[in-house]
Amino acid sequence: MEYCRRESAREELLPTDEEKMQSSKPLLFFGNLMIIVWIALGTAAFFLFSDLAGWVFLFFSAFSVFILVRRQMCTSCYYCKSCTKGFAKMSKLFLGGNRIPGIGKGTTIGLVVFILVVLSVIPVGLLVYSMFLEFNVLNLLLLIGILCISTYQVVARARNWYD
Repeated sequence: MEYCRRESAREELLPTDEEKMQSSKPLLFFGNLMIIVWIALGTAAFFLFSDLAGWVFLFFSAFSVFILVRRQMCTSCYYCKSCTKGFAKMSKLFLGGNRIPGIGKGTTIGLVVFILVVLSVIPVGLLVYSMFLEFNVLNLLLLIGILCISTYQVVARARNWYD
């Protein structure tokens, strides 16, 4: 009797088929590369302002994205059809996917807003502020890069809204 109760409790912890996701290598590679480039552009913007601010932003954004957001992607466990420990779901999130297996639409929108604020709004605000202090072509290039990635993120999400 005790054994049956433990088995049923264990089965409740296993993910359902709706939470599992098949990942492709291009999705996994391109999505994570985009995340790394986005973090690098924001970090470069902060390094132009201050070395300490650059290091703080790098650690904060990398921790926020690769630990906190990735952990929210796999809420029950890490056993997807081809397990990537949440990196495939995170790639799909960054590439504009609105329906991520095992995650509600409200949670997805909340994660996207958090990511956009951390990786776009804060670095763009700093770049605009520093451009008012002193115009620099590197600041302008970083601003354009961050805005391009942010625009891609928003357009892809809007295009896939009803998917």
